[in-house]
Amino acid sequence: MADERSGAGPAGGPFRPSLVDRLNRWASKSTARAWVFYAALALGLILVQILVLWWTGGLGATELLPVVVFNGLATPFLLALLRLLDRQASAALDSVRGVFVSPELEFASLRYRLSTMPALPALLAGLLATAGTVLTELVAVVPSAYAAIEQLPTFAVVFQIVDKSSAFLFGVFIYHTIRQLRLVNAINAHHIRVGLFHTRPLRAFSGLTATTAVGLLGFVYPWMLINPEILEDPLILAYVAVFTLLAIAVFVWPLHGMHRRIEAEKSQALHQIDQQFEAAFAMFAEQLRKGDAAGLDRFNATIASLETQHRTVEAIPTWPWRPETGRLVLTAIALPLVLIVLQTFVERALR
Repeated sequence: MADERSGAGPAGGPFRPSLVDRLNRWASKSTARAWVFYAALALGLILVQILVLWWTGGLGATELLPVVVFNGLATPFLLALLRLLDRQASAALDSVRGVFVSPELEFASLRYRLSTMPALPALLAGLLATAGTVLTELVAVVPSAYAAIEQLPTFAVVFQIVDKSSAFLFGVFIYHTIRQLRLVNAINAHHIRVGLFHTRPLRAFSGLTATTAVGLLGFVYPWMLINPEILEDPLILAYVAVFTLLAIAVFVWPLHGMHRRIEAEKSQALHQIDQQFEAAFAMFAEQLRKGDAAGLDRFNATIASLETQHRTVEAIPTWPWRPETGRLVLTAIALPLVLIVLQTFVERALR
């Protein structure tokens, strides 16, 4: 297996794609086929667990059903999310082609790297996350629903296989996120030509970073909602805090380079307008000294034009996302946290 710095992968790529990429590309030969595959995988994983639960006489443990459903949905959710992010990244790159300042060869290389993970690092990230999950389970509070699993050893084996497959994919997702958004930051900072009055391409990657942030929370928050008692564990609370901050960083950090460039361009434009104001007032003083009434009229028109320019430039936002995109991410972060806190208080009050 080759990493990003050595060896060439198949199909002319600079490195060998990960197993997850190859699986998603096989599933993505058509859009309908991809969603049928993810839905079938989710249904299959849920049914397998329920059948084993029934076979081992555990269907009476109804508290297991939400956990079984979440466990079955997690793996296809992460696979579909990775596919969606790669497609969004490619679409965003296409939308900035008109303001891309690097050679065509580098554009093609960035496209491949944005939508493909190298095999070995992705594998290691998945294994590391799996090991971390196992260690966390040994020291953290075990959700009450999991107590019934210990009484069903055969079901426990199947459950753990499905559960650790999603843990593996979550590690791959974290690696994918760090790697892809570092590339986005580099593209925004170095490869796109900035124009204050042509801002649509500058916002191209905000949809990708927003989806990544919401997708991260879409995996973590439901697990807490079905197991609210784990929030009494300081270790789990630390995980919640880390992932919440990570979601914010995932949305904002890759766009920071573009924000700084727009800010610099805006400051330069305002500085030029201020210089024109200074020149206009110098001319006004000269015309006033000469008693040139026609010149004073021209001065008033010039000042009005410069004020309009100043207001227009001043109103240009420097963060490269639409207001609705920011509101979506803020709601995705805040609303589930509020619901989890309320659910925890209600359950404590009813004890």
